[in-house]
Amino acid sequence: MAREVINLCEWNFSLGDTAECLEHGRKVSVPHTWNIEEGTEDTWGTGWYEYVFTAPGEWQGKRVQVYFKAVYHDAEVYLNGTKVGEHINSGYTPFAFELTEALVLGKENRLTVKVNNEFTDSMLPCKRSFDWANDGGIIRGVELLVTGEHFIKSHIITSRPVITAEGKRQDQGYGVFSVCAEIDGRWEQDTKLELTWELYEGCDGREKKILCGTETCAGGSVEISPAVLSDIRYWHFDRPELYTVKLKLGNGKEYEDSIETVFGFRDFHVQGSKFILNGEPVRLCGTEWMPGSDPAYGMAETKEQLEKMLVCLKESNCIFTRFHWQQDDIVYDWCDRHGMLVQEEIPYWGRDPETAGEQQWKIFRQQIEEMIKAHRNHPSIAAWGVGNELDAQAPETIQYIKNAVAYTHELDTGRTANYVSNSFFQDAAKDGTTDGDIMMINDYIGTWTGELDQYEELEKMVLANPDKPMVPSEFGLCEPFWKGGDERRKTIFLEKMESYRHFPQIAGTINFCLNDYRTQMGEDGEGKWKKRIHGSTDLCGVPKPSYETVQKECAPFSIEWKAGRAAIRCRKDLPCYEMRGYYVEWMNAGKEVCGRSNIPDLKPGDEWIIDADCSSVSVYRGNGDRCGTYKIN
Repeated sequence: MAREVINLCEWNFSLGDTAECLEHGRKVSVPHTWNIEEGTEDTWGTGWYEYVFTAPGEWQGKRVQVYFKAVYHDAEVYLNGTKVGEHINSGYTPFAFELTEALVLGKENRLTVKVNNEFTDSMLPCKRSFDWANDGGIIRGVELLVTGEHFIKSHIITSRPVITAEGKRQDQGYGVFSVCAEIDGRWEQDTKLELTWELYEGCDGREKKILCGTETCAGGSVEISPAVLSDIRYWHFDRPELYTVKLKLGNGKEYEDSIETVFGFRDFHVQGSKFILNGEPVRLCGTEWMPGSDPAYGMAETKEQLEKMLVCLKESNCIFTRFHWQQDDIVYDWCDRHGMLVQEEIPYWGRDPETAGEQQWKIFRQQIEEMIKAHRNHPSIAAWGVGNELDAQAPETIQYIKNAVAYTHELDTGRTANYVSNSFFQDAAKDGTTDGDIMMINDYIGTWTGELDQYEELEKMVLANPDKPMVPSEFGLCEPFWKGGDERRKTIFLEKMESYRHFPQIAGTINFCLNDYRTQMGEDGEGKWKKRIHGSTDLCGVPKPSYETVQKECAPFSIEWKAGRAAIRCRKDLPCYEMRGYYVEWMNAGKEVCGRSNIPDLKPGDEWIIDADCSSVSVYRGNGDRCGTYKIN
């Protein structure tokens, strides 16, 4: 049989100390959070969910698991009154529990989940130290997974391009492919299992089979031996080429489990102070988006809402970003398909506690293991983050950062591991961000950090650490604490970008942030509207004037108008990368599209002039994502 996946959408819900509160519950749709509902916006406590289903007799001899994509932040799970597991101290990572032994076949079964979102000092994020919403509930999807007696518990895909080009982008060539799968099941002397696999070029129904095989399972793991493939198309944010691997686990009589995974071949690494993507030195720009900010959804966002905001993010010309906390696979699936490099982070934020202790180290290990296991096969994820704005001048925290980076490298040797600092200006040589692969700094010189000299502080960092790339990973204006409105936000952004372009060691920038965002420590609004005004869009993604400024400055090109014609010049400062596959549409004064043309490949510094009289142009990446519309000044 193929793996059967059953979505559990409609639940009975109630707030209360005990499960008896469900007797007076109401129907809700999961994903769900009570912190956007009238009267419970600021309720930090316990909620109960119940799902009733009939287990068919055909499940005899099958394994049944319940898979939660995220429950914030502590969860206890019961089936028919029997506790089957708990997941605590980690509200954004997925987890699964087996239900098989507690199921009653042919009858109704009651799946009950106790959820708590109280602020505690035993989790990450700790107490009220974090700057986003504290939305409790089953905030992401839930599934029943039905398999045979053995199932594929996890798998790691190796998909490494063989880069032969030096100093330039390589889109195609050889690729190394293999899979290592972990099998869960009862292993007896006569147990015989085989893993049948098929490798396809493409995804979403457009696949073309290129390789297949069968491997014998020995014990609890099986490996598809490494193969060197030719004519592999490499994944790039402007050309996100994808592949699919389909795995089927069989016992000689039937298939017990099956899964398929979309992935890509790409190489992103640090070389000295540079980022190298598929052979090309690149300087990347982007913006951070704070999910969970639309008061209509909170953290319980639908696929449609997530994708709406991701389009808004990508069209700001973001191809490099970070998330303060772990996101749903929906987000990374979209980034895989549309082209965006991401740093996913452990939500260890702020100086509470003052220094990292044993509890923080314990939870870090749990969360980094869960998030790497869940997301490591996504080509969009380029880096892992181990913390944000701790006291990175303190010896205890510096040691935590060193240990966390080393442990992350043990789990995943193919990605960078980084720490994000807001204390870099105190001692540039010893700050904890220097112990990551990339120096990531939150630059609030002129606001939170005070009136320091922007160029002097950046120069201290690059001189003290000449062989590491630096990324200003936050900068911007936070209202209402700081005044000036969107006009000042635009001014700060332009001034910061000008300073960053002055330093070749700055390999990328991440503006903070795309949107005004909901946060339990916000200075504006109440209840589900409590927010910080920090974005170039409002809470719901409606652009402000500064959005166009961000879009223009993060584009890999500039446009100059010459006698009614647009001259497109590929930037050679920041961002900086070759433009391939782009196209342009031009409009007349009536905003009617009157022509389209493919832009020739442009290297940094190259210029191309549209041979048409027009009043505005819209530029698109090769995958159809819009880079903005530009009018005659």
